[in-house]
Amino acid sequence: MHAFRSTIAIAAAIAVLALSHTSPASADEGDIGYPSVGAARTALAARDDVKLSSADGWMTIEDPAGMTLWTFAPEADPAHPAAIKRTVVQDGDRVIIRMDIRCEGDEAACDALEQHFLSLNQSVKDHAESNGDDASPHAETPPEND
Repeated sequence: MHAFRSTIAIAAAIAVLALSHTSPASADEGDIGYPSVGAARTALAARDDVKLSSADGWMTIEDPAGMTLWTFAPEADPAHPAAIKRTVVQDGDRVIIRMDIRCEGDEAACDALEQHFLSLNQSVKDHAESNGDDASPHAETPPEND
């Protein structure tokens, strides 16, 4: 498996905001705000207020204004096309990481992708809780392709 490090500011924001009064990330299949993964990727990549990066074929789009981190699976991944949208959301006195996924690839690969990103979100939360305000950007490792 090829690991890639994400030094995205949103990941740091997620970690910092997840310090206390945080509930687990929720997943809501498909509600990414676009009719398809391709439409989301095209629309987001055309914006000049976001930051694009890529590692091992995984595209990441950081939307600081929306406190959102988008991740798109590479063409070689069995879950492709897939988009993972993670947003920091205030819910009363709690801060949560809302995760929405649209996965148009293989069903089993989509299930594995969702579980992987839920695990990443939990790791960010755990890291933030154990490190207080000193939380740093979280390294992300994409799921292994079978």
